[in-house]
Amino acid sequence: MVDNSGLIQRQTASSSSSSTSALPLVGGRSTTTMDTTTTFRRRRTPHSSSNNIKSWMLITLASITIFMFGIFITIISQHKKQLKTAGSIYTKSNTNKLSNTAACPHGQERTWHGGHPAQDRPGSCWCGQDEYCMCTPSVAIDIVLYQKRPSTKNNPSDGADYDVWVVRRSDTNQLATIGGFVDTGETTENAVLREVEEETGITIPPQLMSSHHSGASSPNKNNSAIKLIGVYSDPRRDNRRHIVSIAYALEFNPDSMTTKDGSGIPHAGDDAKDVIAIPLEEIGVKYVGEDWYADHLSILLDFKMQLMVMKDGEVDRSKELYGGDVARSTCS
Repeated sequence: MVDNSGLIQRQTASSSSSSTSALPLVGGRSTTTMDTTTTFRRRRTPHSSSNNIKSWMLITLASITIFMFGIFITIISQHKKQLKTAGSIYTKSNTNKLSNTAACPHGQERTWHGGHPAQDRPGSCWCGQDEYCMCTPSVAIDIVLYQKRPSTKNNPSDGADYDVWVVRRSDTNQLATIGGFVDTGETTENAVLREVEEETGITIPPQLMSSHHSGASSPNKNNSAIKLIGVYSDPRRDNRRHIVSIAYALEFNPDSMTTKDGSGIPHAGDDAKDVIAIPLEEIGVKYVGEDWYADHLSILLDFKMQLMVMKDGEVDRSKELYGGDVARSTCS
């Protein structure tokens, strides 16, 4: 319809008419405007909420990790302090001697019998379930592993020449006999079997390790491949702790003993740096003093005297530890 002013109005009607509104025609054309409620409305994406959840989960996980790491460091620090104070905090009496009490992690004072954890060369210190605490010498075994030297053109032998297999320690680089500490519940004979295999790779059949037997047919007969050299108990013999060592001699026989690699030759294992053979006659002559760890030269010279039936005057003991003045009891 045309009104009196000559302007034409158009009315649009639809189901969505609320979204637009009509304006007067200008020059015969109409203009419309969008509803402001729909203009520039922010579109929400389905990924925005999940990203926020993931971010919070990562932050929470990182916080928990840092918290647990802090607790772990605190526990380790407290444990180190307890180990440092246990058995090492001690008092001194007026005579400048160590007292027989030591602080424990729980602040208790314990009485130590037979020694003290803070003493020089304390040995093995422990407390039983009855709270009886004591320090005793550690028990070890030393093995002189020897072998008849094979006769060659360049080195003829009458069968009476021997080589001794010794190890070179990885910590001090010194020569030493084969051996180690006896485990709890283990006999010294079984310790010989274990240590020889660990340090040289030699496997000894158990039947060769049978100890002394007694009976009507063979009273006190020794069927063992190992022979006792002596007991070495001098508190000064080892700088680490007071160690009592039982020394044995063992002849290596490739015909009855095997090696792990099947070569028939001992090879270094466990904590040994090397295994070498030294002529028995050169021990105490060429290899002396600081060449040897602890009192192992004394053990070897005692073995040398027993094997070669030598007398005291025929062995130079001046290059031994403490000039040979090391307490021990040896077999004749």
